[in-house]
Amino acid sequence: FGSMLPIPAFYPAPRPFRTMTASRWTALSRRLAPRWTRGCAALCLGAAVAVPLVPRRNATTARCQGELRSLFPEIEARHKGRLETKDGSCSLYYEVSGNPKGKVALFLHGGPGDGCSPKHRRLFDPEAFCIVIFDQRGAGQSTPPGFNQHNKTEFLVQDIEQLREHLGFSAWDLIVGGSWGSTLALAYATKFPQLVKALVLYSIFIPSQESIDFVYSPQGAGLFFPEAYESFVKALPADERSNLIGSYAKRLDSPDLEVRRAALSSYLRWVLRLLSVAPDEAVIEEIAQQPDDGCGPSIEMNYMANGCFMDAEQLLADCFQIGHIPCTILHGRNDLICPPANAWLLRQRLPLAQLKMVPLAGHSSSFAPALKAAILEAIDSY
Repeated sequence: FGSMLPIPAFYPAPRPFRTMTASRWTALSRRLAPRWTRGCAALCLGAAVAVPLVPRRNATTARCQGELRSLFPEIEARHKGRLETKDGSCSLYYEVSGNPKGKVALFLHGGPGDGCSPKHRRLFDPEAFCIVIFDQRGAGQSTPPGFNQHNKTEFLVQDIEQLREHLGFSAWDLIVGGSWGSTLALAYATKFPQLVKALVLYSIFIPSQESIDFVYSPQGAGLFFPEAYESFVKALPADERSNLIGSYAKRLDSPDLEVRRAALSSYLRWVLRLLSVAPDEAVIEEIAQQPDDGCGPSIEMNYMANGCFMDAEQLLADCFQIGHIPCTILHGRNDLICPPANAWLLRQRLPLAQLKMVPLAGHSSSFAPALKAAILEAIDSY
């Protein structure tokens, strides 16, 4: 930061270099320069006598110099297990890591259907938190894979509570959720407010029909990538284009492998470019040409086709029950999947919550270092 600032105009003309020592330059810069230019002045002047002074580094100077926090170091789960759901329809995969005596933190992944990964453990300080992650119904290593009649929001909320009881925790000290994970966190917290002590929610998704349609509408995300949106639409037969969400949901769940893969490739070409402010076309095409057989997109589109099996207005109305819970809301200012208005709408229902709009950040924290850093700082604050 200091290297970008000129030496103030009021700086006095120095004596000839042959008579000015490094120590005198340092003393002069400290006495006359404003605090925020001292590093620059001392560095520039010290360089003249080959004795550079490097200012002491701290969190503030690191942020000013464009340095952002990264994830915590990799850790292994200290316990892995499976939990049979109460209705007997699913087996949920879960992991526990970090400090067994630390604050109990639950991470809820997005999608629906994305599943968890080892990087999600690294959002938390392993010395401060007992970290719990799990794959929601049909996602990741939970079985059976994919969408089915037992995969609905109300069941996922029940699963979270069953997992808490199974692990023997009296409450969740912190729940962290992004995108669909933020929605699920709200659904659980409003049903069990006495069991949630704090929330960190980012890339907020409010499951209204307007929000659901935004991603797949020419008046929504289609405004930003009109040529890609046209390809997304034309990948479907003409008689299926009037209901994009329903048609893709059906095709992504098709028993015909070729139909399923064609729909998946088209879906990925569209959605992946919406995740960041600077999509990498080469990477998108590489992934779309060789998609894996994961069930995430099928689960997601079936949820979207059914309004996420919940009433968005009721979810917001129920937020009064958690108004007392400490909460941080984070959202990328350039999010093209969940518009920033979602975060503002939630903040209006949770007036005591802290809201931070992150500039030049899209939907995914994986492609937005500033959003990722904001999430890490918010978690640490609890």
